[in-house]
Amino acid sequence: MGLSPCGPIPEPTHVGHVPSPGAEGSLMRRFRFSLVIAAAVCLAGMTFVPGAAAGDFADEPCSTNVGDAYICPTATAGAAYSIDLKLKEPWPECTTIVISSGALPPGLSMDTAGAIRGTPTQAGSYSFFATVSWSNSGGCISQSPSDRKFQINVNPPVQRLVVNTSPGLPDANIGQPYTAPPLTASGGTVSSWSLASGSLPPGLTLASNGTISGTPTQAGIFSFTVRANGSPNSDTGGMSIFVLAPLDLGLAPTGARVSTQPVPVNMKLATPFSWGVKATGGREPYVYSADRLPTGLTLNPDGTVTGTPTLAGTTRSTITVRDARGTADTLQVTFTTRALLAFHKSKQPRVGKVGRLYSWRLPVAGASETKIFLFSGQIPPGLELDEETGFVTGTPLRAGTFRVKFWALGDAGTQISKTYRVKIQA
Repeated sequence: MGLSPCGPIPEPTHVGHVPSPGAEGSLMRRFRFSLVIAAAVCLAGMTFVPGAAAGDFADEPCSTNVGDAYICPTATAGAAYSIDLKLKEPWPECTTIVISSGALPPGLSMDTAGAIRGTPTQAGSYSFFATVSWSNSGGCISQSPSDRKFQINVNPPVQRLVVNTSPGLPDANIGQPYTAPPLTASGGTVSSWSLASGSLPPGLTLASNGTISGTPTQAGIFSFTVRANGSPNSDTGGMSIFVLAPLDLGLAPTGARVSTQPVPVNMKLATPFSWGVKATGGREPYVYSADRLPTGLTLNPDGTVTGTPTLAGTTRSTITVRDARGTADTLQVTFTTRALLAFHKSKQPRVGKVGRLYSWRLPVAGASETKIFLFSGQIPPGLELDEETGFVTGTPLRAGTFRVKFWALGDAGTQISKTYRVKIQA
């Protein structure tokens, strides 16, 4: 029987007076009855192993004793392994199991309860001593450490055919002939290749020698599973092919293709502006760039052109997009920034004649949708200015040259002015 956690049971003692023989017999009977109850309570919490000493290792799972070592179940390199070293008389709260010398196979480890887990990485024979240590606290009974020598033999990895899925298949281009490097597998011999599930891109086929070839007719990402039929086993592997449409730079937001270049883009001076391009096809991510833009505008990473133009005029620009493969496409754009208001540089008022109907329109152009016309100074008698149309009309009453300053007001508070000499003949 193993060691009792209750300790030795003391002999009965008599303290005080000596009882009479009858009384003494009664006392002894009560004492023996108490011993039976105490022993029953104590033994109820014990585990009995015939002939076992506390702390001895059980003969399983490492049961075969060869030489001075107990042989554990054989492991295989590359395969998960799990065993539990056990004690003949378990005391889980009182014992700690450690490896005191030697070493486990690489890839395995053991916790203090004796659980050996892991995946061995190297074949060979590995011996080690496991030692049981005892705690003397919390109701545990301190005992001398005990140990045992164990041995775990690790077999070489099992030879197995495995489909190689790295680095993957190269991209294909729609409408262009495609041939991928032959599929490969390691660890065995492949007799043939076949499609296990999924679909190849339309236009491509898988030959029995593992070659995927043809001319793809549809763009997109196509995922499928191939099977290597061979020895010592067959294996499958998932793959995909990205069929690319040609890289094309069109107009945002849809990326619509442009039939005629350069693309005309009109803007208003000092007015917030937003426009953009969008690439399609190729392989993302895309990178956009421009050789020049009108002053005040910026090309953003998503291909939009935004800002507020600050200088009237025309700017010819080339916008370029490059995809992840380095393929490039370009778009020619002509940006025209129109002033909101401007007087014509050379046009002058027509000469009028006294008594005859006169009409002349102020030579103002620009992108402003709203225009208001004013004047200061002396306008020829008989004439008046239409504030909405900019026409000076009427019948002159007096000859002479009249110096008049005209104003034009437009959107965003824009205003311009110019002084003209209006001549009226007699």
